[in-house]
Amino acid sequence: MIKACFILILALAAGFAFAQGNYYDGVIDLTGQELYLALRALISTNSYSNYDGAKVQLFQVLDNVDGNVTCIYTGQVYYVGYNYNGSSDPNTEHTYAQSWFSPPESTIKRADLHHLFPSNALVNNYRGNLPLFTVANHATANVYYTYTPWQSYRGPNAAGITVFEAADETKGNIARALLYFNTRYNDTLTQQNVDMIPDLVQWHYQDPPDAAEIARNQGIHNFQNNRNPYVDHPEFVGRIWGGSATSEEVASPSPNLSLSDIYPNPSPGRTTLVLDSKHSQSVRLEIYNVKGQQVASQNRTLSPGSNELVWEGNDAQGKRLPAGIYLIRISSTDSVLTARILLN
Repeated sequence: MIKACFILILALAAGFAFAQGNYYDGVIDLTGQELYLALRALISTNSYSNYDGAKVQLFQVLDNVDGNVTCIYTGQVYYVGYNYNGSSDPNTEHTYAQSWFSPPESTIKRADLHHLFPSNALVNNYRGNLPLFTVANHATANVYYTYTPWQSYRGPNAAGITVFEAADETKGNIARALLYFNTRYNDTLTQQNVDMIPDLVQWHYQDPPDAAEIARNQGIHNFQNNRNPYVDHPEFVGRIWGGSATSEEVASPSPNLSLSDIYPNPSPGRTTLVLDSKHSQSVRLEIYNVKGQQVASQNRTLSPGSNELVWEGNDAQGKRLPAGIYLIRISSTDSVLTARILLN
């Protein structure tokens, strides 16, 4: 049995007065349709409707990393500097296609950053308003890629209807964007006779939120005053649509590594993660705060069998950290596990 004590070295900025735990207090124990409707009421606070302003925010602030933005479908990196407004290539992808909008709040929908992403203009055109769904046969589909490993596909689904399948690297991001859109606006996720929800739920579990997506969610909240609950609480997807266990952890395990338990969660302080390893292997632990900032990391070696990893919930001086959500990411050569821990 391996016991490893983690200490989060957190320098909480003044802007971290907002606590996600408070945001979801009124819905945290709900399930099913009750949760779905309560989330709609909670997140229906965005009223920003300036699409040009949203594009400026998207390309100059939200998705801009050192002057670069990345295509959501191909991983192509564009240097755009800090004055670009999405006017040419790359342009702005509405993952919930504009032609699908129902009339109410259409200008707000168009400018809602939760479903807007930079995209290669040509790939954006090829996607058009096709349902986002799994292509049945990649070998015969149109494939879209650049110099990265990312590959998106356009082709028939199992029923013979043409669909667009996002790259594995961003399937979860897109799924959570569309599930958010459906929850916020009550616009359907059945398009062109394709019910996207089963595959979106699968994509959500296949590609859980990472630190960048968590940071993006916070940035959007700062700009338009609402959050994507499926980024903050991935377990809400299971509570509403099923498809996986509705526990507080989200994992993408391999046969060689799995997260079998995390307790207690919510936690008053000390939290134990139980990892099952098929063989001795090295893992990397990365800990992030709610802004997506990596605040600690270390490498560990696991023994075959059950391994306990313990985080005490303290800062570098051994003092209790403020209540809030923290993300622990555990990666090996063939697996990525993420655990969302709520300190209360």
